[in-house]
Amino acid sequence: MKKLILLSMIFFYSLSYGQTFVLTPNGLRDSLDTEKSYVVINIEGKTAKQLYDNAIKFINKTYSNPNFVIKGQTDGEYLKYDTHASDFISLKNSFLTAKFDVDYTTELNFKDGKVKFEIINLDMNKRTQNGVNRLLLVGNMMSLGIYNKKGDLKKADAKIQIENFFNVQVNQLSIALNENNKKTDNW
Repeated sequence: MKKLILLSMIFFYSLSYGQTFVLTPNGLRDSLDTEKSYVVINIEGKTAKQLYDNAIKFINKTYSNPNFVIKGQTDGEYLKYDTHASDFISLKNSFLTAKFDVDYTTELNFKDGKVKFEIINLDMNKRTQNGVNRLLLVGNMMSLGIYNKKGDLKKADAKIQIENFFNVQVNQLSIALNENNKKTDNW
């Protein structure tokens, strides 16, 4: 049921905003232009300052300690924040399921009517008794990878889960950016 809801959200997002990420050996890319490591969210009728203010509201509502996650900002122009998500994805390996956490940084750049959304510093890992196991985009003999050195996809389920996760993030931010800034006192 959760997967159905998630897929419905992504489908709705695709119809509404048209920008989604796809995972490649080079990282998250714009599904319409894989040369771009970002997507642009178009929000008609909003100034850069309004979009920035709505993004700040989104962070304040979403994170328990917003001052801790914000790593850089320029009023009305730029915002950078860190996120940690536990049990980000689950990978089946033989008879076991491994759950990976993720730490990543989001950079937002604002212009009138649009926001550039980019994920940087993507770090996927799981903690074990022996330390930390990392999940890499491109694996090698010593590490688990979604793609091999030749660029062949080895973990299709991980690719889908990662794309879905980040496309939902873009969708949630897009909804927040579209919020009306008028104050209502109807409660």
